[in-house]
Amino acid sequence: AASRVPLPAIPGGSQTENYPEASRYVLLAHGSKRADTWVQLDALSGDLRRAGRAEVVAASVFFGDDSAAEEGGGEPRPPASLDALLRRMLAAEPARPIRILPFILGPSRALRAETPRLVREAAATCAAADVEVLPCLADVVDAEGARAVSVGLAEQIERTIAEAGLTRPFVLVCDHGSADAAVAAVRRTMVADVARLLGSAVVGVEPAPMERPSSLARGSEADDPLLEERLAGLCCADAAAVEVVVAMAFLSPGRHAGADGDVAEIVARATAGRADLRVHVSELLGDSRAVRRVLARAVGVA
Repeated sequence: AASRVPLPAIPGGSQTENYPEASRYVLLAHGSKRADTWVQLDALSGDLRRAGRAEVVAASVFFGDDSAAEEGGGEPRPPASLDALLRRMLAAEPARPIRILPFILGPSRALRAETPRLVREAAATCAAADVEVLPCLADVVDAEGARAVSVGLAEQIERTIAEAGLTRPFVLVCDHGSADAAVAAVRRTMVADVARLLGSAVVGVEPAPMERPSSLARGSEADDPLLEERLAGLCCADAAAVEVVVAMAFLSPGRHAGADGDVAEIVARATAGRADLRVHVSELLGDSRAVRRVLARAVGVA
């Protein structure tokens, strides 16, 4: 299991539930039917609340649960849907600003189209509404101009190399895969950034999405060789053992990136009976210190 990354606390004084008027944030994910993703998002929003002086509530674009929370039981619950949560927040405090903080890697259609639609519809119910969607994680750069997601992915790769005692492995950057050229561009940008950040510590870095949507034509602008295709090619091309790090460009576990998810199954199939291929899967990008720092800064944590 991935280790929890602590968030920096605001120095001085104890934390309180008396938040300043301008601080109200919605930590927004795409959504999932998997409890491990709900737990991660709930823990992250809680960490942000405790580390700073901001009100942070989790929500999802899809698969939200808008039923009343049940007391006790301790069972994980999905976050609220963005639409229902915004309407409740605006009804309770109409004039208090709301900032939507995407826990979303790139400019997906859910963030470019569905989220603005939900925001418009909720804001239309309140004349005083002040709701803003902050940039996705891939659009955030640090003081040196480095993309936070690329720094975070490089951190996770370096950690895997150190823990496994690897020497110049080959790196495959794996995300979900999309027919959207804007999303594919994020993957390729991370590949170039990670190659630059890691330098001679790795043999090479290549994109390797998990799947190819049926709407994506081979050879089209958004198409890259799949993870299973990359691994098969390495198996066939090298007689000696090849060390590979699969860099998990996923923010949350779920059915794709979880311990028993699709990526794990792809790796298991590729390495079955293959002594010449050793694959090491990194921890998730969403659990990196760089990504946590971006979220912490967005809600005012030093």
